[in-house]
Amino acid sequence: MAIITLTTDFGLKDHYVSAIKGAILSRLPGATIVDISHKIEKYNLLDASYILKESYPNFPEGTIHIIGINTELSNSGGYVLLKQNGHYFVGADNGIFSLLFEETPREIREISPADDRELSFPVRDVFVKAACELAAGTDFNIIGTPKDGLLERIAFRATSMGDNIRGSFVYIDSYGNVTTNIDRRLFEQVGKRRPFLIELARHSIERISKEYSEVPEGEVLAIFNSSDYLEIAMRNGKAGSLLNLKINDSITIRFL
Repeated sequence: MAIITLTTDFGLKDHYVSAIKGAILSRLPGATIVDISHKIEKYNLLDASYILKESYPNFPEGTIHIIGINTELSNSGGYVLLKQNGHYFVGADNGIFSLLFEETPREIREISPADDRELSFPVRDVFVKAACELAAGTDFNIIGTPKDGLLERIAFRATSMGDNIRGSFVYIDSYGNVTTNIDRRLFEQVGKRRPFLIELARHSIERISKEYSEVPEGEVLAIFNSSDYLEIAMRNGKAGSLLNLKINDSITIRFL
């Protein structure tokens, strides 16, 4: 049985998530439903794309991922079902896929609401229908109609100039750890094993730790996380709030 994941900003208080799951099970009894997150910051595509990007590659190929973020039709280029990296994704064409993937997917199908009633809750009425048809064995190429291209949102990428790397903060987790868009490959390519200084607005760091426990309690550290992106953290503390670090704030690494 196919796996269907859910990523939304609906939270857990209201009926929305249970209604989506009920609709899936009504169409596809026995389906495996996995919650990636329902606590995405409201309408925040960058937040959603980061969490989904870190999650979906861990699922088996063929998994279907439903994305319920900013789904009003007037805010998007329509609703789409697409295939990328062996996975299927259903969501609004609102720019999230340009944040999620390095390359524009080539296999895209546009899916349309049957009537105006489906516009009030498209995740349940449009996305679930397409996901369940696919999971039940319907050929991807006969669901919806072909679509060329997707709306794009430009995400700021880490850049290097001379002996410096300039990046930004892209995600703050529930521990207060702050992830940057600087990856290990760029760090090593520019750094060439030289000493360096990581400069924050009110703090600087001179080394990369391998574990959080390498520094005393309450001390700020830099570490490459499990996805090989540079992260600013504080042992047993919340680096984001205590250092006043915000999403899209800049960070600079100067190699000496």
